[in-house]
Amino acid sequence: MRLRPALALVAVVGGLLAVPAHAAPTTLSDVTITASDGVHLVGDVHLPAATGRFPAIVDLEPYGRSTATTYLANGYAHVNTDVRGSGKSGGALCLLCSREQQDVYDVVEWVARQKWSNGKVVLYGYSYSAITALLGSALEPPHLTTVIVGHPPTDPYRDVLWHNGLYDQGFVEQWFAGQTATQAVGLGPQPQYLDRKDQLFAFETRFNDLDGPLYDERSVLSKVSKIKVPVYVFTGWNDMYSRGDLRLIDSLKVPAQLWIDASTHHGTGQVGEVGAPYGGGPTSLSPSLNSSPPAGQVLKWLDHYVKGKTNGVDKQPRVTYFDKGSRTWSTASSWRAAGPDLTSFYLSGATSGSAASLNDGSLTTAQPKLRDSYQDSYVYNPASGASVPMGKEGPDGFAPYVHTDQRLDDADGLTYTTPVLTKPLRLAGPSELRFWAITEAADMAWVVRLSDVAPDGSETPVTQGWLRASFRHVDPKRSRPGSPYLTDDRHDPVTIGLSTEYRLDIWDTAYSLPKGHRLRLWFASGDSPTHEPVPAAGRNLLFHDAQHPTQLILTTR
Repeated sequence: MRLRPALALVAVVGGLLAVPAHAAPTTLSDVTITASDGVHLVGDVHLPAATGRFPAIVDLEPYGRSTATTYLANGYAHVNTDVRGSGKSGGALCLLCSREQQDVYDVVEWVARQKWSNGKVVLYGYSYSAITALLGSALEPPHLTTVIVGHPPTDPYRDVLWHNGLYDQGFVEQWFAGQTATQAVGLGPQPQYLDRKDQLFAFETRFNDLDGPLYDERSVLSKVSKIKVPVYVFTGWNDMYSRGDLRLIDSLKVPAQLWIDASTHHGTGQVGEVGAPYGGGPTSLSPSLNSSPPAGQVLKWLDHYVKGKTNGVDKQPRVTYFDKGSRTWSTASSWRAAGPDLTSFYLSGATSGSAASLNDGSLTTAQPKLRDSYQDSYVYNPASGASVPMGKEGPDGFAPYVHTDQRLDDADGLTYTTPVLTKPLRLAGPSELRFWAITEAADMAWVVRLSDVAPDGSETPVTQGWLRASFRHVDPKRSRPGSPYLTDDRHDPVTIGLSTEYRLDIWDTAYSLPKGHRLRLWFASGDSPTHEPVPAAGRNLLFHDAQHPTQLILTTR
């Protein structure tokens, strides 16, 4: 059908008016967002190259404003802001405090009111900003549609600052120094940097060794029941914070997915871990200091939960995890369902013939008898444990994590090793060492590591756990075999010379030991330089007789 001239002119003009007002994305720099207490927060607004209203992705950072515009081409605006007291935002930095959480709420609702917004807002974050996203979502902003977070520390006491009463000096000291230094990167002096009263949190943590209000205020796990929008989490086994993410995924009552690979907090290249078990070649480097979710997964999540597209993302397994031993992927309906079985070993004095340690004991399936049941002893050496510098990864100390053979530490502790495995041993979940010990000191640190012993004798670290003797209180209602919950909210003084039972939680892992290898448990009291040494000295006795049965309880599949 041919158009008459007048109609043709209308069609041409209409076509011209439909052309986007700008051919490239638009950035509104240093936009002021007024928080509910009057403080001015500052950020950048990035708009897609089109007209209309858009859903928006919000990222609040303390280390220097994010420049990410990843999903701009897919029709999502990006709003990247400085948290209060950092960058160009006013107010006092208060490190994840309730006021900062309210700022997240305020920013989400401010975004929803803008003329370019369609009222649907996403919170996105990595590490610190992942915590702000989750904590802010617990305040239930009306216009929040979903949360996407990478490597979030969800339990600040247990996963970041104190490990059952042992202070993680390896991470904490350099992080607080680096966190303060990065606030003014490229910005020059800002008046808000003089307001430091709330940054006392950096010092309060060292002198508050009990879990309580200081940490609860900043704990995602304590507020998980208030999160009412879908949540996508990606993290890595070699990240010191990953254990809390496993608790998070099993606690959320909303649509949620967890992806856990072998990455450190700062990526998967060899700059993150020498000899890491996730491929990439011996000389590969991470393209950034961050890990990444699987390609395309975040966009599918956004398109489904924000734009309502039917793309099957809601049908995917709740948990997808990487096995660091077999280097294979598996899925589960929850993290707890990934390891439905328990496998137990007794500690025995029987010589394994495989380790150069203070005792070279064995892990056996039967209770040891006669001389094999006699206790083992060692003297506390605060310098032991150096083969694993700075916990699970050194990049948080801005230096490469050296994937060191664990045999360097064997001579400074007690070792217990299985016979050569006749079939694979597949770990998938937490583990527990339930043991009886005596210390001659007023308090003591207990440090446990599990390692994979290859046929050539080399040792690869699998996972670890820590406990200060005076923090041994276990909540039976929140515990199960293989997974004790230590409350860490009280001091139980140690009676010198008294045999005492302990339940030490060993951090979750997914690691299959192949046939022909051995599993080794290393038991000692030093973990230098990761944890601050206990200011005590003395000899320790570890029991494994019939009256004091010491068991390693593994969650397996």
